[in-house]
Amino acid sequence: MRSLRVLLATVLIAAAAPLAAQSFNLRDMLTDFLREGITLAPPPEGFPSHSAHFIGSDSPQFRAVEQLNSLIASQLSSFPLASSSGGFVYQFDPALGVLTRATESFGPIYAERADTIGRGRFNLGINYSHFTFDQINELSLREGDLRLVFTHEDVNHDGSHENLFFEGDVITAALRLKIKTDIAAFVFDYGILDNLDVGFAVPIVSVDMEAQTDASIDRLATGTTAPGIHRFQNGESTETFSESGSASGLGDVVLRTKWRFVASQKVGMALALDARLPTGDELDLLGTGATQLKAFVVGSGHFGWFNPHLNAGYTWSLEGSDDISIADEINYTLGFDVSVGPRFTFVFDAIGRTFLNTQNIHVEDTLFTANTTTNPADPPNIVSAVLPRLVTERGDINQILGSVGVKINPFGNFLLTLNGLFPLNSEGLQDGFTPLVGIDYSF
Repeated sequence: MRSLRVLLATVLIAAAAPLAAQSFNLRDMLTDFLREGITLAPPPEGFPSHSAHFIGSDSPQFRAVEQLNSLIASQLSSFPLASSSGGFVYQFDPALGVLTRATESFGPIYAERADTIGRGRFNLGINYSHFTFDQINELSLREGDLRLVFTHEDVNHDGSHENLFFEGDVITAALRLKIKTDIAAFVFDYGILDNLDVGFAVPIVSVDMEAQTDASIDRLATGTTAPGIHRFQNGESTETFSESGSASGLGDVVLRTKWRFVASQKVGMALALDARLPTGDELDLLGTGATQLKAFVVGSGHFGWFNPHLNAGYTWSLEGSDDISIADEINYTLGFDVSVGPRFTFVFDAIGRTFLNTQNIHVEDTLFTANTTTNPADPPNIVSAVLPRLVTERGDINQILGSVGVKINPFGNFLLTLNGLFPLNSEGLQDGFTPLVGIDYSF
């Protein structure tokens, strides 16, 4: 029991830790640091200022960056937590009048099985995961695959960038991101009835984000005639700027319940409901800012040492604060656990999440045109360039993760869990490998 008190104290202390002190929030860091970085230098005396002509609020590329930020925020804040189900499950033996172990397997890690832990039984635990996100939709976050093109403001509002020649210049940028998330989750499960469990998961989240941009003024229009009109604060045509930030605190608390309605020696079926509450600060990417309800059916079997399981359900995302829109999801998990003796279980799962009608991003080559003729009265000289840039569109994202792990029973009713998550496809926000370490105790 002393070990349990230490675990609980650790979680409570972490939950009380203050957010990292900084003058901005992580959700707006990308747009804020880009606007500051591509604000141009003041013009020579007597000339009109172009300093803010690439950072207008109606800029298509800034809207795309905002959608990228929203996509990162929603998936970052809702990554799957390990199951709260206990590794030790019991059933009442009427012949003996006591609870007995229902199976030698300790069950799945990120999935649910139909078995319940037994009336009056408790399961407590803590698990830790470390995410280092590598890519989003086949675009490397760290190698500058996120390509941006910022166009000049339409100063005379004529719907063209060719009548005023200097409007034809663009700023190109390669954006690099490093995103790390650490999640320590305290989990609890209690058997109200022989076939009904309730539980919760309290995640403590730490997020670190670093952004760097290599920006360049592409003088499509002013290259030979007026190269001094547009220049960065350093006086040059290129500049590299960066920003970083971090936050830590309580994430979105998950309430869980599971009701087993079919129980036999070989096969079990259950209905489960998770309620993910918006307790994490969405401005610092600690939570989604929206309530999510996940209902799913659980099927599992026991065939000697082999124990398959299947989860299938749907997540409804309710409107949150600050007009946050989080996509609904179709959820499914298919896998098995193998009992290798009384103290060791091997687990494999494929975890699917389909985000419905959500904002999606990719980079595509785009044609840009400019007029190099400085005098509006003279015939225009149109030039063009094809440049890669970030674009957004609505659609479904089908993300599939693989999970391989083991559960070890070193002594008593303690369990040690070791697991790795890895992507099985390239859609959505991806981490190449996510380790998990957990400790559980049942009584």
